[in-house]
Amino acid sequence: MNILFVCTGNIFRSMSAEYCLRDYLLKNKIYHNKVASAGTFAIIEPMKPKVRNTLLALGIDPTKHKQTRLIAKHFVDYDLVVAMHKSHQEFIRVHFEKEVPLFDEICYGVKASVPDINDELIPNYRNYPDAINRYMEYAVKFIYNSMPKFVENYKKFVKN
Repeated sequence: MNILFVCTGNIFRSMSAEYCLRDYLLKNKIYHNKVASAGTFAIIEPMKPKVRNTLLALGIDPTKHKQTRLIAKHFVDYDLVVAMHKSHQEFIRVHFEKEVPLFDEICYGVKASVPDINDELIPNYRNYPDAINRYMEYAVKFIYNSMPKFVENYKKFVKN
């Protein structure tokens, strides 16, 4: 099974999902899965220290991560493409004419997004670095803790 997670920059949500799923599969001796991530824009920028440090605290090393931009070939190479936010679903629908499930939809059966750090989540977010760091830590841990549910449910979303 080949699984691709998609967010905007590929340095926070989709990247965390990729590394958390790899970790879960390895710890549970589930093999023969290719897991990756990509961003709808993926403009080169560094990973936020709070994201990196939260993953490292969970025993996951993301330091070799390289940002990847979503391209049409991903829809050929991956059995399941998963959007982290409704805006990514819409981007994929418009630019690639594909329908993909949301991360929360697979894990919890709800069509909800894992928000990014922006005004949607925290108005005037740039003025609140502590709130940004708390949310990044929360989101990474939420993704990490969701992996058992993801693995339990993801096959239901694979189109044959």
